[in-house]
Amino acid sequence: MDIIEAITESKTEKGRGSKAGRAKGKKSKGKAHTTAEKSRVKIYPGIVPALRKGYPGQMFSTNNADRLYVITDKGWGTDKDQRVAGKTAKGFASGTPFGKVKKYANRTMVKHGTRGDKSLKTKKNYKGGYRGK
Repeated sequence: MDIIEAITESKTEKGRGSKAGRAKGKKSKGKAHTTAEKSRVKIYPGIVPALRKGYPGQMFSTNNADRLYVITDKGWGTDKDQRVAGKTAKGFASGTPFGKVKKYANRTMVKHGTRGDKSLKTKKNYKGGYRGK
């Protein structure tokens, strides 16, 4: 009986991986927690480790999150658990375009001195110098 099942498995499931591999993939209950945007940022095990190791303006995500976060200096919110060394994370919903998150991260870096103003230059305002001060 095992030989017949093996032959049937090999013919009907060709190109789909093994039966054990498919069963393992079904354990996640259909939620993948991976998106194209997450592949472009650093992944931390949680928000608190990200706030400890990160810098203002850094984009990151966590293992089990479908959203992206940007580290900012604490200036809003009331929950003390969200604050680590004066930094907090602003979360963006999973449907937010990556460009908007990146733009927010760049503005945060300029505001807190992590990156110079030249990162925000625009074609309209660019006349040999940089927009800003």
